[in-house]
Amino acid sequence: MTALSVIGLLIAAVLFIVVVWKGLDVFTSTILVSFIIILTSTMNWWGSLQAYAAGYTGFIGSQIFVLVIGAVFGELMGASGAAESIANVITEKLGVKNVILSITVITTVFVYVGISGFVVLFVIAPIATVMMKRAGYAYRMIPGIIFIGATCSAMLPYAINVTNTIPASIIAEQIPGEPVSLGSAPVLGIIAFVVSTLIGYCYMVHAAKKTAIKEGTVVDDTKPVKIVPTRDDLPSVGVAAIPFVAVVAVVLVFSNVAAAKGLIKVDDPNAIAVFAMFIGCLLLVVLCNKQLKARDGLVKIIGKGVNNGVGATVMAAAIIGFSTVLQSTVGFEAIKNWVLGFNMNPYITEWIGLNVLAGIMGSGTAAVGTFFNFFTVSLVNKGASAAALHRIAPAAVTGMNTLPNAGGMVAQLDWMGISLAEGYWYVFVTSVLAPIVGSLVAVLAAIVMF
Repeated sequence: MTALSVIGLLIAAVLFIVVVWKGLDVFTSTILVSFIIILTSTMNWWGSLQAYAAGYTGFIGSQIFVLVIGAVFGELMGASGAAESIANVITEKLGVKNVILSITVITTVFVYVGISGFVVLFVIAPIATVMMKRAGYAYRMIPGIIFIGATCSAMLPYAINVTNTIPASIIAEQIPGEPVSLGSAPVLGIIAFVVSTLIGYCYMVHAAKKTAIKEGTVVDDTKPVKIVPTRDDLPSVGVAAIPFVAVVAVVLVFSNVAAAKGLIKVDDPNAIAVFAMFIGCLLLVVLCNKQLKARDGLVKIIGKGVNNGVGATVMAAAIIGFSTVLQSTVGFEAIKNWVLGFNMNPYITEWIGLNVLAGIMGSGTAAVGTFFNFFTVSLVNKGASAAALHRIAPAAVTGMNTLPNAGGMVAQLDWMGISLAEGYWYVFVTSVLAPIVGSLVAVLAAIVMF
């Protein structure tokens, strides 16, 4: 029975990717593959659907405000011309040939200091859209570029990211006195970051140029760039940057300053993100009211943002519902126990285990928590350095964290109006393939160094 359940999980996972890629809506797809799991695991079908519903509504309850306010902020940035104004200046100063590098660096810095990946996408995507158009590059590549920084930055020492904080806290709890911190074994993190970022960046540059040639959108990047605005009422770059900077500043201050947290009486990262983007929306409405009225009208722009945000949330929630059904099977327990029972070099065990768990669970956060709760002590007893285990974790768990069963990634693509068939390959290379290689190099370095 366990073997049949495992086979059912694998079939469901592959079939889900195929049917979504072919264009079947996500809700129908997740129900279809859930029933494959239910049948092969001989589960109670109604109880399983209730579990699906719990995961579905749980995701909506925790993420809908972030996704909706983020979508509204992104819509206001675009409609007001603020995104274009900022993008024009960056493109003129750094040149067309550095557009992909600019987006990568900005995203990396923002996520490294603790800005949510959702927030970064909503803030950067409107600006990146203009920059990529100026360079003659395809719009569908933007998520792949943004994901370079959004995924690889967590590998660096001292990154303010849950995949960096969770291992440190579990190690400290299970092995008191072990010398770990958010910056443990920094060399391993730097190795993983450099290798992963270079692979993702070089591929995106190659793919963008190749696609531009194929689609006839090549721009001469050897000449100085002088941007001609698409509208004559663009806000000045100083005005346009105020909401942009405000969102980043509010997240940083209210995430790290205790007195500031007391003002809004919460320290939940999602609450802080919502608060920050609400401030950003207010600033855009006040500072760019003339531009917003001239474009589509404030009510229509906000309505469009809300609809896009709700649509993205519902799509992602369906994937989480499917993941909830999957994790309640005997097959999943068998796979988890198999991962936790590897008998090989502890760093290789960690690398394989985190990748497998993240791929099955669709969540790097859930995977790293599960792995370290079960396996920290036994790996250290086998001679592994707790510091090295800690540093490898954010890199290894990233590799399979953005497969098509990752609700957050799918929500972001949906908000941008990009289907999996159009944009997922670029996301796969930069946030799955590149981190897998980068983290493996870090593992090999750990074997030598520790």
